[in-house]
Amino acid sequence: MVEKSRQESGPRAWLVRGGRNVEGADRAEDKALAEGLTIVGWRELGDIGHYANREDLKEEVQRAYPESSPGVIANWAGQLWRFSKEIEEGDLVVMPRATVPGKVAIGRVIGPYEYRPGEVPGFRQVRKVEWIRTDILRDDFKTDLRASTTSLLTVCGLTRNDAARRLAHLAEHGVDPGMDGQEEITTATDLLEDAVSRSAQDPRKLTIRNFLGHWNTSRRTGTTIEMIKADLAEKGLTTQPPFTEGTVDTEIALVRLVGEPDVAMDVVEDGDDVENVSDYEPMTLRLGSLPAPLVSVPRSAKLRYAKTLMLTRNFSQLAVVDEDGTFHGAISWESIGHAHVASADPALKDALTPAVVVDHDALLLGQIETIYERGYVFVRSADRSRVDGIITAADLTRQFGYHAQPFILIEEAENRLRRAAAVFSVDELRQVGRSPRVRQAADLTFGNYFYLLKDHGRWETLGWNVDQEILLEYLEKVRKVRNELMHFSPDPLSAEQYAAVHGLLAVLRAADPRP
Repeated sequence: MVEKSRQESGPRAWLVRGGRNVEGADRAEDKALAEGLTIVGWRELGDIGHYANREDLKEEVQRAYPESSPGVIANWAGQLWRFSKEIEEGDLVVMPRATVPGKVAIGRVIGPYEYRPGEVPGFRQVRKVEWIRTDILRDDFKTDLRASTTSLLTVCGLTRNDAARRLAHLAEHGVDPGMDGQEEITTATDLLEDAVSRSAQDPRKLTIRNFLGHWNTSRRTGTTIEMIKADLAEKGLTTQPPFTEGTVDTEIALVRLVGEPDVAMDVVEDGDDVENVSDYEPMTLRLGSLPAPLVSVPRSAKLRYAKTLMLTRNFSQLAVVDEDGTFHGAISWESIGHAHVASADPALKDALTPAVVVDHDALLLGQIETIYERGYVFVRSADRSRVDGIITAADLTRQFGYHAQPFILIEEAENRLRRAAAVFSVDELRQVGRSPRVRQAADLTFGNYFYLLKDHGRWETLGWNVDQEILLEYLEKVRKVRNELMHFSPDPLSAEQYAAVHGLLAVLRAADPRP
């Protein structure tokens, strides 16, 4: 996520919980207020101030807490990195008072990170703070700012709704002036801050499509997934179910993944059908991205009922699954035909045939031959407890069509651009391509054509009777679409992206109607 520079935004504000994961939390809070400190725990760690980057710090945290999951380790390292490196002198610190419920202390950081080996474990990681007020009522915070301070993290930034300015005003006057304008959760930062402020019983829910929109994207490319996972891990969040699986209309919840050492919290575990935010996303398409929701009948159903259901749904096959989740196989029009040949009045069990079941994370390429040979495969759920999806040969053809069509359309656009660029000299093409290796129009990148046609003289040479600015606008849009297509994504292009590709082709075909 892009943050404002320090010069633009001024001092920042941070929530740092005193004694959150420290033995003797009461004493930690009292010590912090009495000695002008902010203290974090992680009693198993030594001096973390000398680490030059977050990866080295993460390795140290992993050594100190070997039983913790990668996602938890990454989050703890992020919090400790913020405490030791990102918090700056002059920043504001908010500490909810554990010893006086309902009150908070607000102070200003006046010193760098310190490690105090002479203190007892859990009291050694500190920074000096000038406490401005220690008795502000949480009820004096307006609802949105109060919600931001309910994060379960020990260290987190408070950026939502101009928090730093308002906290400074609270510290000086005891009154929250409120935000400027009406709150709108439109950015990824706002979304994640809203999510961490909610209770476990009221998680933020939204569709994957809406979720991606907060990062200004509509497709799950490898680069986008990596960025979103990093942002989630930074806030101690994940999604349930994983946002990298299912269709973009699947609903997900933003849930807390991370607690702190020695502290009981209401969080999910890595294996609870949640996104693993600590791993890089594999760049290979997997079955979990494709299956349609399963429609099934129990083994006790009448064959007539099953056939009618298949007719109304236009199914070629139907799963047979009992109410307790027991999977028996499938029936198909072919197996039904065999059953009617063998018996004048067959039952559903007579038409039952074995079916292939594969795990949701199986590689798609490894299953293509089976899908086309048998016509379908069934897919197990992420927790492997049940069969909950199906992929048919028709689904596969449709999915490949989603991915192939944009390539075909853009390839036509590139071919038309190359044909048009053939009128220019090699020197002109090299000037645009910025490489002596350019010998013909086919050696140009898609982005080069924008600069080739932007020049007024070259545009006049073409003699196209279309608007230059509109063509350049669509060239730039399609360049971005083309770049996205070069990355893995299980999602088809959006309507706006298809409109850009078709718009460019319409202009190019009008400028030069030749096939």
